[in-house]
Amino acid sequence: MTSRRFISRRHAIGAAGLLMLAACEAPRPRVLPEDGSIDLLTLLRDKPEHRRFVNALVLSGQNSRLGRQNGAVTLFVPTNEALNTLPADLLALLDSPPANPTSAQRERAAALVNANAAFGLLRLVDIQARRGQVVTWDRGRLQINPTGARTATVVREGVPPQPGRPTIAITRADVLASDGVYHVTSSPVLTAS
Repeated sequence: MTSRRFISRRHAIGAAGLLMLAACEAPRPRVLPEDGSIDLLTLLRDKPEHRRFVNALVLSGQNSRLGRQNGAVTLFVPTNEALNTLPADLLALLDSPPANPTSAQRERAAALVNANAAFGLLRLVDIQARRGQVVTWDRGRLQINPTGARTATVVREGVPPQPGRPTIAITRADVLASDGVYHVTSSPVLTAS
């Protein structure tokens, strides 16, 4: 009879240990496929490192330009950290977008989005077929020069390199969505002003 108690006690302690381990294991994050089956906005919202750019899309109202019904688009999406070079008041706006933004706030966010977006599904290979040239939503011209299989540099025509302004690099290209593609950049594409 004592051996039964010992065995059942040992099993109870083992089971309790397993339950404690299971409770301590962090839930595994859901990873969305980047194979063209998910839309751009959903993919970007799933990536916390792009929260500021998503906020700019929504704040500006430019998210309405996304979706299969509007045709494919290409986004050059800076990480949150890459946007740290923006003016402090614009960063504050992107970090805490107001529920009812003013037209001036919408315009500031739209300027950022429009300089970092183009019509059409433009993977790096597609851009190379265009001699590396891309026209953005704000009619700016970008020159994309590959540096590797999924990396490149980006230069906006009329915006010469400036001290303190980092070189724009595509650090991860060709993230495919159902309504376009996005390229992760190390810095935002900015206008001359």
